[in-house]
Amino acid sequence: MKKAVFAVGAALLSGSVMATGAFDGPYVQLGIGGASTETQTTYPSVLNNLAGFNTNANSTGGSFVGQILGGYSQSFDIFNIAANVFYNIGNQDSGSNSYNLTGSNGYLNANQSFKLKNTWGVSIEPGLYVTEKTLGYLKLSYFNSQLNYNASYGARIISPSYSESGSYNSSSSVNGIGYGIGAKQMFTDNIYGFVEYQYVQYDKWNDSGLFGSGYSTSYKPNQNYGWVGVGYKF
Repeated sequence: MKKAVFAVGAALLSGSVMATGAFDGPYVQLGIGGASTETQTTYPSVLNNLAGFNTNANSTGGSFVGQILGGYSQSFDIFNIAANVFYNIGNQDSGSNSYNLTGSNGYLNANQSFKLKNTWGVSIEPGLYVTEKTLGYLKLSYFNSQLNYNASYGARIISPSYSESGSYNSSSSVNGIGYGIGAKQMFTDNIYGFVEYQYVQYDKWNDSGLFGSGYSTSYKPNQNYGWVGVGYKF
């Protein structure tokens, strides 16, 4: 009985050694997928004085995106750690919303839209070999992206007589932290496929350009990514 137990233990140990190293070394990968992007907008509280105006608004949009990534992977027994740099190809639409307020003394119409672009970052992937050529991993990433804001508006007050219309455009670099999970499957000695999900929460951007100094509007994006793709290990 003891011999059988030792034999099974030796087999498991041998299997775990064989299950390491398939993804070791430098690699590049190309992914395609979708991004669902939401921007949470908070307007100056003074606008609560406008009947029907909601100072908290969310807009959501979806986009097809691509990703190019390069990294290095190293195994430690059945464990693996990888580090990457990446760039997301394509703009990520974050939707739009509008306000149409009408009263006895005039009206206010406003439309706004958001998108993220020029998204890049770095990430680490602590992983675990499920089989000799299958690797599951968690993902922690730093993101940097440019958030673009576009607005058009029109207003008219009957008394005292006043009217204005125009547009406003602004952008800012925003930083974010991403959390994800994924899996890689080696098909040959060099080619593998992967699937991945990641959630990204960005910092808040405060912009006073729309209403002037002392009346800042804040924008806070977040994203859900889903990826599939192929990679090449050198």
